[in-house]
Amino acid sequence: MLYDISKIKEFYTDGELKELEKSFCDTNSACIFLNKIKCEAKELEQSLQKEEIIFTRIDDFTYKIQDKHKASQSEAFSKGLFYIQNYSSYLCAKNLDVSKDDIVLDMCAAPGGKSINLANFMQNQGDLRCVELNKNRFFKLKTNLQKYGVKNAKLFCKNALNIGKLCPLSFDKILLDAPCSAFSKLGFKFQRTNNEIKSLAKLQKKLLNSAINALKIGGILVYSTCTVTREENEEVILNALNSKFKLELLELNTNPLKSAKNPHIKNTARIIANEFSQSFFMCKIMKLA
Repeated sequence: MLYDISKIKEFYTDGELKELEKSFCDTNSACIFLNKIKCEAKELEQSLQKEEIIFTRIDDFTYKIQDKHKASQSEAFSKGLFYIQNYSSYLCAKNLDVSKDDIVLDMCAAPGGKSINLANFMQNQGDLRCVELNKNRFFKLKTNLQKYGVKNAKLFCKNALNIGKLCPLSFDKILLDAPCSAFSKLGFKFQRTNNEIKSLAKLQKKLLNSAINALKIGGILVYSTCTVTREENEEVILNALNSKFKLELLELNTNPLKSAKNPHIKNTARIIANEFSQSFFMCKIMKLA
C-alpha cells in the first residue's frame, strides 16, 4: 500500500503547503557555500563577477545565485572555491556549532557537502571523522573533500550503525543527516509504500541510537532529513526521548528561512522551502546522561 502523503497536512498551513509543492518545480536558483579553506569572500565575488554569475550574499559563508548551471561550469567551481548546496543543508552543519577543539563525527557523510561545511567551521583543524557505508558514495566523498582542500578529516567506509558500540562516549559533536524517503527532493509524485517508510524509520531510529551512544555527556547532535513524513522525523526523535538516555532538545537557528510550527515537539524545525533551499527537518539534541 502506498504511503498517504496527505498525512503531512497537520504540520503545514495551506500557504506553506503551496510553497513546499512550488519548490518541487525545476528552478535554476541555488545557494553556494564559500570554501574559506581555499579563498576569502572578496576573491570568490571577483571570480563570480568575472564570469557574470549574478549573486546575492546571504551570510558570511553563503550566497544566492541565479544560474546554478552556469555556476557549476565556472572556473571558481572547478577550483573548489565554492560548493553548490541547499541553504537548509548548510543550516544543519551551522547549528552544530563546531570548533577546531571538538572531536566531530559526520555519520552519513557522502557526498560531502556538510563535511566541507564542518571543516570550514573548524578552520580545517582539529578532528573530523566522516563515515559512509556505500563504496561508490564513499569514493565520491573522498574526491569532494580532496577537491575542497579538507585536511582535518579521517574517512571511514563503515556501517554507522556500529559506531555507538565501537566508539562509545567519543564525540563532542555529531551530525546525522539520515537516509530518508527524500520527498523534499523528489516531490510527492515520487511514491513510497508504507513498508518503505517503516523500514526507513526503523533504520533512522537505530542510527540515532548509535549516534547518541557515541556522543559524550554534554555533547551536541543534530539530526536531519530532507523529507516530510512524521514517521521519519518527529517519531524518530520521540523514540530517542523515550529511550534510556537523558536528552534535551535545544533551540535551533533557522534564519533567514521560515519554519512551520510543530504541534508535537518543541525545538524541532520543519524548514519551509524557498527559491534557494529545499524543505528540511532538523533537531538539535544535547546528551545530559
